[in-house]
Amino acid sequence: MSQSNRLWALGSVGAMIVLLLAGWFVGAQPALTAAALADQERQNVEAQNAAQVVELAQLADLRANQDELDDEYRALRRSIPSTPGTSAFIDGLDALALKAGVTITGFTVADPLAYTVPASAATAPVTESTESGDPTEVPADPSLTTTAPPMAVTNPLITPDNFVGVLVGINVVGQYDAVLSFIDGLQTGKRLFLVTGIESDRAADVESAAANIVAARVSGFIYVLEQN
Repeated sequence: MSQSNRLWALGSVGAMIVLLLAGWFVGAQPALTAAALADQERQNVEAQNAAQVVELAQLADLRANQDELDDEYRALRRSIPSTPGTSAFIDGLDALALKAGVTITGFTVADPLAYTVPASAATAPVTESTESGDPTEVPADPSLTTTAPPMAVTNPLITPDNFVGVLVGINVVGQYDAVLSFIDGLQTGKRLFLVTGIESDRAADVESAAANIVAARVSGFIYVLEQN
């Protein structure tokens, strides 16, 4: 083979290599890159679909339990209503007293105390008070004061602007076991009631003392959570 033929052959081979490289960069590489991106996008879509399937299943479960959730919500709103509801609370006390077999002889309610973290000292002057004058009852303090109700941080949505505690005092007279039953009912009733103090004395007269009659004063907090 002559020198010119060799050069021509080498040139042809070089041209073919250039063409192949050009075909790679112009056609194959972009196609492969596009395929890789498409595969990545497909994986992302599949992951999103899987997450949505899980979310839909959770929503379906919630929907299936909607009645139960509604009942739970209503129970919680009865436990901590959006208004003090003092009148309704007193009505509940009357029913509880009748069931326990005690007599309510006095009731006091103080001004609401805003939720604080940590709970700080505060005073709450009495705004309502009724006393029966029964000689066996524990006298209600007309200058009732208290510290802020003990509360724990449960949720950042609970703030001093929407959550308050209201101190109430309840004077009752009855047999010792009946008074204990009344206090237990306070703590397990539909309205959340946190007992913070109990004072009790046995009746002064001999007949009542023999019947195990005691006079007690129960102090505690009811709570109000305003709806946003």
